[in-house]
Amino acid sequence: MFLAIASTGRTATSYIAEALNMVTGIAALHEGHLGNDAGPDILPLVNLENFQCFKSTERAREVVAAKRNDEILSTACGTLGVDLLVDVAYYNSVLITQILRQVPSARAAVIIRDCESFVRSATWFTGTDPMPVGWPDPSKNLDAREKFIGLGRLRPFAGDDLSAWSKWGAIERNIWLWRVTNNLLCDTWECFPNRVQQIDFGDFTRNPSAVLEGLLSTIGHPLDAVRTGQLDEALVEARSRQNERFGGYQVGTADTWTAGQRGLLSEATTEINGRVEKLRGQRTG
Repeated sequence: MFLAIASTGRTATSYIAEALNMVTGIAALHEGHLGNDAGPDILPLVNLENFQCFKSTERAREVVAAKRNDEILSTACGTLGVDLLVDVAYYNSVLITQILRQVPSARAAVIIRDCESFVRSATWFTGTDPMPVGWPDPSKNLDAREKFIGLGRLRPFAGDDLSAWSKWGAIERNIWLWRVTNNLLCDTWECFPNRVQQIDFGDFTRNPSAVLEGLLSTIGHPLDAVRTGQLDEALVEARSRQNERFGGYQVGTADTWTAGQRGLLSEATTEINGRVEKLRGQRTG
């Protein structure tokens, strides 16, 4: 079985991948490779196709057909000797609809974090961002890794948002990124209500073991007592190596933002929260 986990980023995704990978019978990848950035590539790289797939549904279909098809996923499971292959990745937000359409046995989980805390975590004005998932300040000097990751990051390609983009700073851009990415996740959830599980980031931070156990059980991969113990131990061990945000946030709380930024935050939050509540209500199993 294949499980694709998607989010905006800054939702403990590398932590989840590392912990799940320590459980017998599960191989958990982070953006296609084991061991986060240090491990071997298991699935073909698709990072640079991220923006292309955002722009074109047909391109997303082609990428999944070529690089996330049932044969590739099944071969990876066999090579690794596991029953469940997990890929936790930012790019999954633009791929999971096609993955679920093309791979009937696949399942998906979407992690949704509140907009304000995402923006504060993802926005950098100075220094090197070790996990550059969000848009930096337009004037920030970027290192080679930040530039590379930025090549695939979602951005407007038409309409009013594109016209406004050059005038927006990092806060506005990351509110846009949060809104658009979570709309993509909700679109997939709406299309496949019985194959998509939603994880609230707040619930996960309070009790990660219970949330992950519940996810695995729901997709038909429940843990026995031994593997539950492995997961609990793995979460403790992975926590010690988690990519924490050191030095505090470079963005203050929303009450320090401009009126325009708070307006964008309110609109985005209202839209996504409304969709999440509606989708929770329509779920049938």
